[in-house]
Amino acid sequence: MWFLYLLALVVSASAADYDGNDEPFPPCAECLPASVHDAPGIGFSLSLSSGTSAIHFSNGTVRDIAVIPATPDYEALMFLLTNMDWPPPPLTKWQRWKRAINKKIGRPATPDVGVLGAMLVSLRDATVVNGPLDRVAVSHPRVNGLVEEDIWDALEYARLRPWVADLPRPKPFLPWPDAGAYPTQLTEAHAVLAAHGKGLCKHYKHYWECEEELSKAPLETTVVVGLTKTDLRAEVVRTTSAFTWLQPTKDERAFVSLTLGLDNRHTFSSEAKFWSHVVYKLRVFFTWELPDEARLSEVLLVGENSTHPVFLDALEEALVDSGYNLQDGSDAGARVRVVSGQGKPIDPVFASARGAAQYARWRQEAPVGCYEQERCEKKRREEDKRSEL
Repeated sequence: MWFLYLLALVVSASAADYDGNDEPFPPCAECLPASVHDAPGIGFSLSLSSGTSAIHFSNGTVRDIAVIPATPDYEALMFLLTNMDWPPPPLTKWQRWKRAINKKIGRPATPDVGVLGAMLVSLRDATVVNGPLDRVAVSHPRVNGLVEEDIWDALEYARLRPWVADLPRPKPFLPWPDAGAYPTQLTEAHAVLAAHGKGLCKHYKHYWECEEELSKAPLETTVVVGLTKTDLRAEVVRTTSAFTWLQPTKDERAFVSLTLGLDNRHTFSSEAKFWSHVVYKLRVFFTWELPDEARLSEVLLVGENSTHPVFLDALEEALVDSGYNLQDGSDAGARVRVVSGQGKPIDPVFASARGAAQYARWRQEAPVGCYEQERCEKKRREEDKRSEL
């Protein structure tokens, strides 16, 4: 892991020296047809209590599509995966062989994959687009037991392909990770960051141009906080790039509490006791889990119950107790801003799915493993003119 962090620094330094001719991917042999290039990006989000979907269209419009409540099987699985102290070890040859056999005969790779796949099928069926729904990007909270292979196999079981997966490697001049310059997972916090228009570059079709642009952006610290009926969670995001291939970084701490979901209020002696524990949990996180040199600048919300008025009061109390001032005065540089979603275009329920849809939209028009030449845009304009005749 430390090697990957060192590699990230090397990549960042390389971006600063970019001269326009060092694109790590070769030029594409063919141009994307307009039907692919202009297709909408589909984003799914898997949380402990539900699945959500959103669509990002080529004209920039984003539409929230569906919320699928968790089934008892799905909720039980996510609780089990969340309670794991450490991620499971890499798959053995026997496990890979057994998964492959199950897929060959039309079964889910594992029972867990079947449960995840059922949620993805429900999201797929609820997400209607003009044309076949083929590829999606999936975001999810930091759950120790939820491994990439299970998500990929669940997508395959749902007859979908992932945009965030083991993609082609670039030309070898650095020991890139397995997915080249692409992320192998999209954490909920990074997706929410993207949904709010943060950590995005204008030149996303060219890797180094994007990296150079983002390397000049200020490094800010954001915390994404979520509340649902089943859990309270928070995750630090300290990056200039929402879709960096290294997710999470060593400074991006997180927690998921299954005892502080909204439906657990009855397990406390009073509601006041419940909210007091919520304040305490958040205060400890804000005080001890942020990097020493970091100063929190913004809090973004995610989840079905994160705009609960008492929760918003508890969140503000935890921030003030941690030494932060809310951004309601002129001294904004020393204050933290809470983006509640109330009266805002970004609904916290769909924030993670919107960020995933943003990534999927980028991938629709930016080929993987190569970069398009300037002639491609002209070719597509000619295609559009012919289709109008």
